[in-house]
Amino acid sequence: MMRRAPRALVLVAAGMVALTACTPELPTVQTDPAPSVAPPVLSSVQDAAVYEAVGVALGDASTTLDPAELEPRLTGPALALRTVELQVAAAVGSTDGLTELPTTVQSEILPTTQTWPRTALSVSVRPEDLGTERMYVLDQATARDQYKLWAWIRLFPSITLPTFAAPNVGTESVAPDDASLLMTPADAVARYADVLTSREESAFAADFPDDPLRAAMADAFTKQSTIAEELSGTFTETYAAPEGALRAVRTDDGGALVVAQIDSTSTLTGEEGAVVSPNAAQRALIGDVPDSNSVSYGRTILVGIYVPPAEGGEIGTTVVGSEFLTTSASIP
Repeated sequence: MMRRAPRALVLVAAGMVALTACTPELPTVQTDPAPSVAPPVLSSVQDAAVYEAVGVALGDASTTLDPAELEPRLTGPALALRTVELQVAAAVGSTDGLTELPTTVQSEILPTTQTWPRTALSVSVRPEDLGTERMYVLDQATARDQYKLWAWIRLFPSITLPTFAAPNVGTESVAPDDASLLMTPADAVARYADVLTSREESAFAADFPDDPLRAAMADAFTKQSTIAEELSGTFTETYAAPEGALRAVRTDDGGALVVAQIDSTSTLTGEEGAVVSPNAAQRALIGDVPDSNSVSYGRTILVGIYVPPAEGGEIGTTVVGSEFLTTSASIP
């Protein structure tokens, strides 16, 4: 015979069912998926503020001719070049030789790199002297450092730059040994340095089309060699890329734009008893040292090179701009 449950228990159970039926569902939390590509770590507003600070440092140093004014916002080869320009300006009593560096930019290439150092590139407006636009490289060495101007180059006339991701998308940095390119950034700079040293005799001469820097260095070599012959002497010149003095960012086609430092060392020597007189810039660096039959000088060269990806690419390997300055000199 089936037993019935006590009435009170049945009512309680029924009440539990009713309560369960009336309880609302918990809301579902919607979360955006993590972006597949890291966003820029520097905004356009922040980038503009960096260039404003760089402009203040450049202006203050140009007024006082004190390189210490540069240190908060310039670093690397940019600091080395501007320091020498100020030194020469103080020696000759004129700031006419200071490179014009407008800090208003018309395009920017912002970094997505989550580690350090971080690299950002920009192209300036045209300078008041109507020279070509400057391409700037900003560098942030560590999380605690400010972004500083690491390098600048003058873009060659009528040059076509590769395309880059929009500023709101950002661009990744490229390692010196990146093997996805036609040649690694480090190899591209080393090969170009060899071309500057050996000119058309370089094994890599065919890797790079003719460009204004290459032509200027070859012309200077010819002129100095002619002077050496007139003095019954010699002229020697070598180029080398210092390790680590390279920054590179990815282009839209998978290639890279590389900005790097190349150093040159030159020595002009005449026969015994000849007098080789330094030019004004060299004399400013040498100081009050008597002339002799020889003079040595070093140049700091900054060069921008587009390296295409191993397969495809918008254009072939191309040198897009440069800057160079005599940064050391001595009389042996």
